[in-house]
Amino acid sequence: MCGIAGKSDWKNGCREISSVVKSMTDKLKHRGPDNEGIISLDSITLGHRRLSIIDLSSKANQPMRSADRRYHIVYNGEVYNFREIRKELEKKNINFHTNSDTEVILNSFAEYGADCFEMFNGMFALAIWDNLKRELTIARDRFGKKPLYYYIHNDNNITFASELTSLVQDRSVPVKISFEALNCYLAIGYILAPMTFYENIYKLEQSTYIVFSEDGKKKKKVMYWDYSCSFRTKTKDTENEAAAKILFLLEESVKRRMISDVPVGAFLSGGIDSSSIVSLMKKFHKGELHTFSVGFSQKSYNELPDADRMAQWADTKHHGLICKVTDGLDFIDKAISAYDEPFADNSLIPMIEVSKLASEYVTVVLSGDGADEIFAGYITYKADKYYKYAKSVPESLRKLMMDISGSGDGSKKLNWKYKQKQFLNGTLHSPEKAHYLWRQFFSPEERTKIMGSEFAELVSDTDPFYIFEKYYDKAEGLDTLDKNLYVDGMTWLADDILVKADRAAMHSSIESRSPYLDPELASYAASLHSGLKMKGFQTKYILKKALKNIIPDFVLNKKKSGFNAPVGSWIGLIESDEFKTFNKYVYDRKYKQPSGQTV
Repeated sequence: MCGIAGKSDWKNGCREISSVVKSMTDKLKHRGPDNEGIISLDSITLGHRRLSIIDLSSKANQPMRSADRRYHIVYNGEVYNFREIRKELEKKNINFHTNSDTEVILNSFAEYGADCFEMFNGMFALAIWDNLKRELTIARDRFGKKPLYYYIHNDNNITFASELTSLVQDRSVPVKISFEALNCYLAIGYILAPMTFYENIYKLEQSTYIVFSEDGKKKKKVMYWDYSCSFRTKTKDTENEAAAKILFLLEESVKRRMISDVPVGAFLSGGIDSSSIVSLMKKFHKGELHTFSVGFSQKSYNELPDADRMAQWADTKHHGLICKVTDGLDFIDKAISAYDEPFADNSLIPMIEVSKLASEYVTVVLSGDGADEIFAGYITYKADKYYKYAKSVPESLRKLMMDISGSGDGSKKLNWKYKQKQFLNGTLHSPEKAHYLWRQFFSPEERTKIMGSEFAELVSDTDPFYIFEKYYDKAEGLDTLDKNLYVDGMTWLADDILVKADRAAMHSSIESRSPYLDPELASYAASLHSGLKMKGFQTKYILKKALKNIIPDFVLNKKKSGFNAPVGSWIGLIESDEFKTFNKYVYDRKYKQPSGQTV
């Protein structure tokens, strides 16, 4: 897990841009505190910050070049099947000088070209320079676990980096807020790829690569893996066969993701997803397995008792942390600094705290991310089923029920009244729009009020649902659940869940791995008939059946609870006398000299 950056200068060469790339990599130190490397070639400078995970020797440092000096790579991520790929390359008489996955990726590209990306089981964002063809290839993994941003200059040069804050260290990159991205953020709480918060700066989409030629013009942009295809060929496996295969694939995925030359642990919330990962890790882990969870003083948000119980059952060395209410604004401030564009998923706050806790003991953590998106674990999938029944209720009555619904109590997780209002609003639209609206923050009318009436046309013309519609078009012919699983995988998973996991972990210089997003497992889950993923209104039906013998009943039967932070309570404290007293104490300690003079 690392950070990468680079810039081309096709006309003048690299003498003037190495200092720019150095500034960019300095901003990525948290992603790679173990080593820094920069190389200036004829027309491009590549920079790298390394977090050492596989092959800790200096030989595995980056940028790395091929034996013939034709190819140079900077790479962020892990490819878990690199040993199998290496064996195949060795049969072709290709020699290796390190034990790293980086060298395997580099030699795979030299041997197979961009076709190698389909071979990789893992997570990655990379840039490879071909010194002979004078081409730069940038690429991301199938689900977009690792980030990559880029900007194409007017003179056709490219600047790229793992994070926006790094990329804009190149002062020739204009920083201008994108109101289309702002509209997207206000609508759904995150920014859909390829947009970023700045105009003309883009995220490279998941499972995509771009090749830039010497003149800097975009030569080709290719999506090398189409997730929607996984849903179109249905397996004929029986329910029992499907459960057995899921368990086998998950076990293999966990085993692969435990490959490391540094300590490995796991996040543990006490729910099905993380508990199953921990249970399987125990089969392969030598010595004490460290697990980590975070809780809050508000009871409805606190998962520590469930995590403690599971940790005792699994016999792990468990570490828990309680986040106090009075630390609320400090948490928010820390979260803002960790994310380089607006991001409203408040579970990023406990993710940052639990990642910081884990970093005191391990460098790699496994998580349960992705299980809900491939096995239909969210309440929104239940709402999709209730939709057809709600449509039988007269629209006028549904609107009346919306008017009398409340917005919820900020000291608790979203209550029934708020969910009811969101659900009823969705039923006034198409099934696809309804699924989108289950997670909407601000309506177009509300966004216009926030941004100003002069943006009314922009709010309408750039509504993020239009992007969702493009994905729904690609899912044409699939049933409702499969359509929504595919669209959620391309939007919510890629641009919210995985962004949250990456930024939180890297903020504390640790690597987060997601066994549920193994391509073999995810593709097999997609091939299952919807009735196995969600039976009636029982979410994750086949997954629970697959896991029944490896996790205890108190986990299997636990009511689903989202991973959230009590932000409403924290903000509500601002006006309280208790908080004002506390805040004055903090202010005096932080900003005043002993003499009483303000710093």
